Amino acid sequence: MGLLSICLMGIFIIIIGLVLKLYSSKYKNKSIGYRTSFAMKNKETWYEANRFFGFMIVLTGIFFTLFSIFISYLTILEQSLQLRISIVILFILFINIIFYTEVHLRKLFDEDGNRKIL
Repeated sequence: MGLLSICLMGIFIIIIGLVLKLYSSKYKNKSIGYRTSFAMKNKETWYEANRFFGFMIVLTGIFFTLFSIFISYLTILEQSLQLRISIVILFILFINIIFYTEVHLRKLFDEDGNRKIL
């Protein structure tokens, strides 16, 4: 799996983020989108969760692509090790995105899904 494959994976992640940000945020559904019990409380939490999560996925795709290019050009590691490092970084980024999306939602909404007055 070469540099082209890694770049295509990054572009695919960016496309997923854009779909989440633009499509699923308008239509609350059970098939596509950021679906946690808190995000699905109502239409407003659904919209905000998918808007924020989609934006973070786009940033992750950009960072993943740049990081993978950086690691492939500036290291003398073999390709399989480069790929494993990139996948581990991607996994860590996705765990952080989920965590920060939940924190973001809880900053904006109370436990019933009503927007907090700041």
